[in-house]
Amino acid sequence: MRISVLSNMVNIKKQITGLFIYIIGFSGSGKLSTAIELSNMVDALIVSSSFPHNAQIHTVYGDVFEPDKIPKGVQDKVYDITQTMLQVIETYPTKSKNYIFFDELVEGSDHDLRMYNSVVSLSVKMNTRVLPIVLRCDLSTLQKRIELKNKRGNKKIINASNLIERFKSRDLFVPPNAIEIENSNMGAREVAEEIISQI
Repeated sequence: MRISVLSNMVNIKKQITGLFIYIIGFSGSGKLSTAIELSNMVDALIVSSSFPHNAQIHTVYGDVFEPDKIPKGVQDKVYDITQTMLQVIETYPTKSKNYIFFDELVEGSDHDLRMYNSVVSLSVKMNTRVLPIVLRCDLSTLQKRIELKNKRGNKKIINASNLIERFKSRDLFVPPNAIEIENSNMGAREVAEEIISQI
């Protein structure tokens, strides 16, 4: 059975081209881990578009701005960085034109919507298709995963309790035709295989 699955994965890797997978989820939901698994299955380049939610960037402006009150001027500069990155992708595409983007996009955020739409626009220019994925994970599992990252010595030193409190007042942005996956009890490889099964 496992040999059959691996054989199918090899065939999929050869066949899939021109695909933008956009993984959306809160911190701790397994976006990067899933992206790594997927990249091996579909020959895709991983692109982190999560600049505004990146913990290292938060350490730069965390003492100046509250996470949810970043001035528009700062957001615009972050957006400009992303546009430069997307221009490089357009100018120097990989052979497969498969890319995996991941970010924490929040419903009602104009900035997050603009970030997502910029990837959609690039997809149109490059004649690829976009597959949005939303990872749903219960808050207690998210907290455990975040705390585990901290214990492992990950550089993202995050106060898990404060983060979970913020998540309680937020909803993830769900793009049209998104595949929503409840992954509280799933490993990254299982999530990746589920995504592949729906392509």
